[in-house]
Amino acid sequence: MQIRRDYNQSFFKRVRKRRDWSRPLFFLGILMGGVLLFVLANFEDLQVTAMDFMGVLPTPTPFPSQLATEATALIVEGELAAAAALFEQVIAQRPDDVDYLYEYGRLQIDMGDFERALRVAEQALAAGPRDPRGFALQAEALTLSGNPSAAIPVALSGMSMDASFAPLYSALARAYADTGRLAEAIETGLRATELDPLSADARRAYAYALNLSAFRDDATNQLEQAVALDPNHVPAYFELAYQYLAANRDQEAIDLYNIVLSQQPNNARAMLRLCAAYRKVGQFQRALDYCQDAAAADPQSSAAHYEVGRLRYNAFDFAGALEAFNACYQLDAANLECNYYRGLAYFYLNDCDNAWQILRESLVVARTRTDTADAVTDIRAGLVAVEQTCPQYSGQSGALLGPEPTADPAGGGS
Repeated sequence: MQIRRDYNQSFFKRVRKRRDWSRPLFFLGILMGGVLLFVLANFEDLQVTAMDFMGVLPTPTPFPSQLATEATALIVEGELAAAAALFEQVIAQRPDDVDYLYEYGRLQIDMGDFERALRVAEQALAAGPRDPRGFALQAEALTLSGNPSAAIPVALSGMSMDASFAPLYSALARAYADTGRLAEAIETGLRATELDPLSADARRAYAYALNLSAFRDDATNQLEQAVALDPNHVPAYFELAYQYLAANRDQEAIDLYNIVLSQQPNNARAMLRLCAAYRKVGQFQRALDYCQDAAAADPQSSAAHYEVGRLRYNAFDFAGALEAFNACYQLDAANLECNYYRGLAYFYLNDCDNAWQILRESLVVARTRTDTADAVTDIRAGLVAVEQTCPQYSGQSGALLGPEPTADPAGGGS
């Protein structure tokens, strides 16, 4: 029997399969995600390259990373105000970048503007509610602005986010120390150094707690380590130099201030500290030179003008002293010392009217304040000297002065 084939149909039956697109789509997603991450990480460089390729001139506004790099270099040079201005431009472009906010806040703390540091900390916390850096910044700024009790729960809240972030422990150690919880301050400061042994800030915080607990040698050791760990960290130099001066290691303190000036030639604070150090060791002319340099470097420093005035006053340069005390008083009219020394200088320049008026007003102010016993003694002595020397004021002191003091106002000389 012969089988006949129908040649109008295919010998093999074709089965059409549905194509599976899941794997290609998966790998495509991975590829696109990688490209996106690369673009985000290198956006600024890619933007410059693209603009260069198209022949378009770049925008004159520098990128945040460039500005931040320039600001960091200025900080090392001691140009903190200029660095802060650059960081403000960075924050304007990246208001939610916690990296930049944290560095800017730390800079504000170094500049002593704790209120601004608090505002930056709040901005950082809003941008990153679970980022421990915002908590650490806020806690330290609260302590340094005089509110350590409020800083403690902030630091503890930050630890619930990251229990291994050393700056939280540094901030908490300072807060504990300032609220009298010294044992906890030492324990917390030590923990900060254990979590980050290479942190100069952790060493400084631990030293602060040790100092308030009268472990001054241990505190000095921690500050020496801080300086060794970060030779560009200027605050550690100031704190260590203070320790040296307190221990009568005067030349070592002077050497540290000179290191600061070698790094930051315009650092008025270092000049003022050198002035105090040289005055302590009896080198009054060198002290005066550095105080004058400090006043020139920072004309808004009432402290520098006051120290210039005291040194000139003690050298019997009453005209020069009056000039410096007037500059101090114009900058800080609430400065009792600046004001009553103006009166004393006027007396030695034979200006009885100004001397009497200023000294009498200063006595009223001094008696409303605490810890002004020495000032009251000097002012009373000045008023007695005016009364005894200037006929128009003879017998006018009456009950104003109380028991009659010695008639040599403020020592007169060095």
